[in-house]
Amino acid sequence: MLSHVVGSLLCIVVLLNQQPTEPAPTPEESPIPVEKWTYRQAGRRDPFEPLGLELSGTGMVSHLNVENLTLIGILWGDRGHIGLVKDGVGKGYILKPGDRVAGGKVARIDNQGVTFEITHAGVVTKYELRLQKEERR
Repeated sequence: MLSHVVGSLLCIVVLLNQQPTEPAPTPEESPIPVEKWTYRQAGRRDPFEPLGLELSGTGMVSHLNVENLTLIGILWGDRGHIGLVKDGVGKGYILKPGDRVAGGKVARIDNQGVTFEITHAGVVTKYELRLQKEERR
């Protein structure tokens, strides 16, 4: 162990005594051109938000047709229940009670599923998505 300490100290002394042969290039003299630009966020998505998951409350779920949705899961906590669904192409969405969907809204979310109220020609119809038995936990 003493030989390792002595060897390490010897390496440090040798490195400290070396003189640089050539000064490091300053940023102005860098041989690699650097392009400077800024990100303008206006009208664009947040680059730090995950792709493929649309959050409710952003107006992004109002186009969803409930007949094309599959219920993936339900989460619950102090703030109530939220539903995790995916559309026909596999894109995921998060739903909360009161969120607007095509032709209606999310009426209720409980441990077994999501209930929608869809209005068509003045008639309100309830549509339910339930967890499959093997998916329920």
